[in-house]
Amino acid sequence: MTQNLNKPNSSVARCNRFKLMGFLTLCGAQLCQAAEIKIGVSLSIPPYIIQETNSGIELELLNQALAVKGHTASIQYLPLARTFHELREGKLDGIINIKDGMLDNVFYSNVAITYQNCAISLEDNNFTINNIDDLNNKQVVSFQRASSLLGEEFAKMAKANSGYQEQAKQVQQVYMLMKHRADVVVMDKNIFKYYLKQAYLEGKLTEKDLKQQAICHKIFPPTEYKFAFLSEQIRDDFNVGLKQITQDGSLVALQEKYRRLMSFESEAEASTKLTEPKIIKNDSY
Repeated sequence: MTQNLNKPNSSVARCNRFKLMGFLTLCGAQLCQAAEIKIGVSLSIPPYIIQETNSGIELELLNQALAVKGHTASIQYLPLARTFHELREGKLDGIINIKDGMLDNVFYSNVAITYQNCAISLEDNNFTINNIDDLNNKQVVSFQRASSLLGEEFAKMAKANSGYQEQAKQVQQVYMLMKHRADVVVMDKNIFKYYLKQAYLEGKLTEKDLKQQAICHKIFPPTEYKFAFLSEQIRDDFNVGLKQITQDGSLVALQEKYRRLMSFESEAEASTKLTEPKIIKNDSY
């Protein structure tokens, strides 16, 4: 029996088809492969960003969300203006802590992190602070550039109040409040808690100081920040990852990790004098 040489061999054709499908799959995987994402970060803001250990709530959130799609983050610590410049030049793939409209030609993520600035006072002073006007005639110490970041009403108070000042080192705000060198400090509540513990561990505050109850007067709205990426695909991948770690409990576990970092639980257990203080009233993570 003579074989028809013009008729394709079905087994050979099927084999070639599988090879082609494998090749296309490989190409597709290479196009969508995981990437190292260069992220610009401008400031060390514990507990959100801790440059010394390349950690913090925001950096771990960033890493976990990107890892869902196999990406990794390479953190580049730069001055704020330079992060903007290098992103525009394509030397960075993204930056954190951005609000809509701050940059053109980028892709904004969903809200990634929320800060809560408070006017923080000591309970024993019995201050009534329900709005910014209540800060007038008080010794107020804010974080650097607060007068230009917290709105027009706050800027007017800062200008008119001879007792107003700003501190570049936020640990100094905590020290001044707890040592009665300020009536009110204006800062994020988690930053306050972080530096309160650091001041105690460094011997700048005593166990007696920690018995004072601080109150968070929430006279400022929460500040929501997004991350910005040059690539729409990476932005989408980050959003997918952020949604997943929110739904699967990873984000809650991350928040609990840093809550414990800021608490005095272990110190109270090791001390015969120090009791675990409720660091700040009117607080929720």
